[in-house]
Amino acid sequence: TNGGDGIVSRIEPVLGQWWYTSIYYAAVYVSTTGAFGNQQDISPPLPGNERASFLTPFDLYRYGVLDGPDGSCTSTGGCKHIILGTQRVWESTQGGRPASTWSAKTGDLTKNNLVLGGDNRSYINQIHYSVNDPTIAMVATNDGNVQYVFGLGVSGAATAVNVTGNNTVLPNRPMQDVATDVTNPLIGYAAVGGFDENTPATPGHVLQVTCTAQCASFTWVDKSGNLPDIPANAIIANPNMPGQMFVGTDWGLYYTDNINADPPTWQRFEGLPHVMIWSLSIDRGFTTLAAF
Repeated sequence: TNGGDGIVSRIEPVLGQWWYTSIYYAAVYVSTTGAFGNQQDISPPLPGNERASFLTPFDLYRYGVLDGPDGSCTSTGGCKHIILGTQRVWESTQGGRPASTWSAKTGDLTKNNLVLGGDNRSYINQIHYSVNDPTIAMVATNDGNVQYVFGLGVSGAATAVNVTGNNTVLPNRPMQDVATDVTNPLIGYAAVGGFDENTPATPGHVLQVTCTAQCASFTWVDKSGNLPDIPANAIIANPNMPGQMFVGTDWGLYYTDNINADPPTWQRFEGLPHVMIWSLSIDRGFTTLAAF
């Protein structure tokens, strides 16, 4: 359906007709007539100095109640709230079509200091809507930041709150993924890349943040427990079992049945080989976990 390096894909789940694909550097396409329809370029109108990862992340909100008051998922229009991360958060409440419906909702959410060989790699590695509230999202940056974004889904700017805490607890290493608690979006999780040797004073690969309202204050706790000291690339909560978390690492899939234990006990999921897990996703009906 689309050429080039495949990056992120999404399927609008209510009507099943809007199929999103993307290639490198924020080039996003959609078919509005199913899997084999004509792919239309709906890339956001990024300025020339925008910093997009080769693996530019985007997310489609897909959990909402049909015809809910926020209008994110309806029985007639489906789920059309979509966000994309460069160094900023971009959003469209019309599924990105036409491309002019995209707007930049935040300023630069990175440290803007990761320049390697003339290439500025301070960009967003991953971005996700919270599970139960399409007005809230979490952002993970390649240069060690985690940010909450509030006030999505309406016109005007959103409010970004930097919960990195100057990396006093959160390691200053690449943030590979973020996820919210299923019922309380003010509890979040970060999957951290790299190795503890790079930040010996702040070790860890899975960390939990708990915020007050609008993240006016927040607290980080290391939840790595007995995880091996290897990069963590993806993290997600089980909607059907409070406390159960899954994390994808460079050595396979791990899970804990009680993330709130001090410390949690992690087990490797033996049904998968020792391969890098780069992405985790749970379907709209909360029945199946997919690991990529």
